[in-house]
Amino acid sequence: MKILVTGSSGFYGSHLIDLLLKETDAEIYGVDNLHRLEDFPVDPFEIIEDKEKFNERFVNWEMDYRDLKAEKIDEAGIDTIIHLAALVSIPESMQKPMEYFESNEKGTFSLCQELLKTKSKPFLIYASSPEVYGNPVYTPMDTDHPCRPRSFYAATKLAAEKQCMVLHEWYKYPVSVIRNFNTYGENQSNSYRGYAAVVPEFVTRSLKNENIKIHGNGKQTRDLMYVKDAVEAYVRVMKEREKTQGEVFNIGTGIQTSILDLAKKIRDISGSSSELVYESERAADLERLEADCSKTEKLLKWKPEYTIDKGLDITISWFKKLLE
Repeated sequence: MKILVTGSSGFYGSHLIDLLLKETDAEIYGVDNLHRLEDFPVDPFEIIEDKEKFNERFVNWEMDYRDLKAEKIDEAGIDTIIHLAALVSIPESMQKPMEYFESNEKGTFSLCQELLKTKSKPFLIYASSPEVYGNPVYTPMDTDHPCRPRSFYAATKLAAEKQCMVLHEWYKYPVSVIRNFNTYGENQSNSYRGYAAVVPEFVTRSLKNENIKIHGNGKQTRDLMYVKDAVEAYVRVMKEREKTQGEVFNIGTGIQTSILDLAKKIRDISGSSSELVYESERAADLERLEADCSKTEKLLKWKPEYTIDKGLDITISWFKKLLE
């Protein structure tokens, strides 16, 4: 088996490659332009546990995934493509909508068109987001929940999903979509193009005993999943391709945690003296997120193994070493 991972040096990509090395005998190809190193100059593959397997079985193509051509995919004999590459900042997408359209939506469309030209027709697994749902009509949110994106980022992710699914609906091309609810863990950038994800932002501030900024009243909730649980779901979708083709899956914990409770929990675990300070709420911030993963659990026998306390403890320890 030969697996190609776009966004290979990113947060998800590095953890997924680590798991693929452990659970498969596949040759793994990465596609990444390494732009994240501009903001987070940490060896993206530092977390790989088996360096010998990594050196023997992993090759990174330093390029933009939008430049991938059918001939290159066929020449490498790729069986599966896990498409993680994307621009991911919600506020930035509202400042640079065309850049997000070009990278997330048009780029995925172009990849889909190249895949139709391939001889090998590799299985495509697309990484999407719960942001496609918008504010919940009900919780937990299943995959039939209405999709009402509230940001250009969310709109590009939903449009890219649809481009992938057209391949399946029209051509019977093998495609699956995974909507990742909020994921955290080691190797997550604490400054993505000037915009921080909530967990690494809170962890970094806690470890430095700096004020933790809460937007709005902090009662907004998120479904927070540890990254090793998340990438396990990707491997199961890949291994069960006969069951998963044409399907959309949610992955998350099914537990809502408020932003305020998250900040307090991180502060307590890290033993920080940080103060919580409140700032104006952010536009288009979702009120609640909670995944209904019953379909994923039923088809793939997948359930998250890590509690939020255990996942945060591992994550905080990793960032602590990074900051030393």
